[in-house]
Amino acid sequence: MLFRRRSGDSVLVGDRVVAVEPIGDIPEGALGQVKVIDGFGWVRYWVAWDTGEWTGSVDSASVVRVDRLEQWRAEREQARAAASQAAARATSAPSGGDGGDGGDSDGAAAGGTPGAGRVPDHLLERSRQARARKAAQAAG
Repeated sequence: MLFRRRSGDSVLVGDRVVAVEPIGDIPEGALGQVKVIDGFGWVRYWVAWDTGEWTGSVDSASVVRVDRLEQWRAEREQARAAASQAAARATSAPSGGDGGDGGDSDGAAAGGTPGAGRVPDHLLERSRQARARKAAQAAG
């Protein structure tokens, strides 16, 4: 029998898991054991809970191996701290705009830095050039 090597956070059949969010009637913090693993692109599990219930199609983001729970909590707290810092930077950043046309015409995000939005800089520049050509044709 060939054994699969375990990566850092992979879950295998037989592993003990804990629910990190409510799953149907199963409360957060419930313990269970993985019985079946399904899927390639979307990995999901059949879990036999300690309460005697079985749940199918449990998303891999909804359960964590018991031995990895503390690491998962630490990672979640780091992500929350990073998100709150990013939100604080976004609200404390000076508003964008050059005072001429109401700001944001260059595609700048709220922080005023070009390209920080969803449109790439090269497309914004191409658009500026096209507007200038169109204005020149209309004037002459």
